[in-house]
Amino acid sequence: MGGKILDEIDVKLLEILQENADLTYAEIAKMVGVSPSTVYVRVKRLKEQGYIRKIVAVVNPEQLGYRLRALVFMMIDVKKFNKVVEALSSIPQVRGVYDVTGEWSLACAVLVRDHGELSRVLDLIGSIDGVMNTSTLVVLRTIKEDDKVLP
Repeated sequence: MGGKILDEIDVKLLEILQENADLTYAEIAKMVGVSPSTVYVRVKRLKEQGYIRKIVAVVNPEQLGYRLRALVFMMIDVKKFNKVVEALSSIPQVRGVYDVTGEWSLACAVLVRDHGELSRVLDLIGSIDGVMNTSTLVVLRTIKEDDKVLP
C-alpha cells in the first residue's frame, strides 16, 4: 500500500467512487470542488498507490438467479494449505476464501443458484485433498452487506 497519508480530497474521492464509480471526472470534480484534471490525476495516483484496486460494476447476483449463499468452515491439513487454497480459489461459486482463527482453519463464502448446486459445490470442496472436515451454514437473509471502506 501507499505510505502517504490521504488528504481530505483523496478521502472524498474514495467515498464518491465507492458509491458511484460511473460518474464522470467532471461530475466528481463539481462534487469535490476541484478541476476534472485534478480528479483524473488523483484517481490515477490512488490506483498506482494501491488504494483503489479496480473500478468495477457491482452486479446484483439475485437478478442472475444466484439466490443461495452459504458459509463453509473447514478443518484442513495445514501441510496442504496452499493446495487447498488454490483448489478453493478455482471454484467459481466460491466468492471468498478466508484464513481464520479459532477451531476452523479456513472459511469460504459460496454463492449458488439452488440447493442442488450447493450440494455439488460442497461435494467438490469435501473432495479437495487436505480438507478433513467441513461445516456449512446457509444464509437465510442478508441483514447488511457493504463493500465500502471508510478511509
